[in-house]
Amino acid sequence: MEEKEVELQRDTFKVRQELRLVRQVKKQMQIADEWRTSGIPEQRHSDTDIDDAEPTTAAGGLQTAPRKTRILRLMAQDPLRQWKALEVANALNEADKIKSVRVAADELARAGSLIKLPNAFYQYAPPQQP
Repeated sequence: MEEKEVELQRDTFKVRQELRLVRQVKKQMQIADEWRTSGIPEQRHSDTDIDDAEPTTAAGGLQTAPRKTRILRLMAQDPLRQWKALEVANALNEADKIKSVRVAADELARAGSLIKLPNAFYQYAPPQQP
């Protein structure tokens, strides 16, 4: 009987470990889905970098909009303009994050929110009316 109890405890331990791992994977999948829809959030700065860091909140104390949202808002202001990723990054004060801006623009183009033109130009794609 005691051997059976020990065996059941081992099995219970293994199941708990697997359940913990499944929960971790599920959480990472949720984060990845959120990043796909909202864009990758700004990198957190350590306490030593805060003095040099760009503020992550707007004047009213609210968090800034996700990068993809800011890109769409910017490009919607002049829907006929063709933008280079560097121009978008400069307009958003993210010239040091040009790769992140380019990735976000490519994802928006795949989603149909932007049009990717030859020579890596991007243009706003107005929402289609049903």
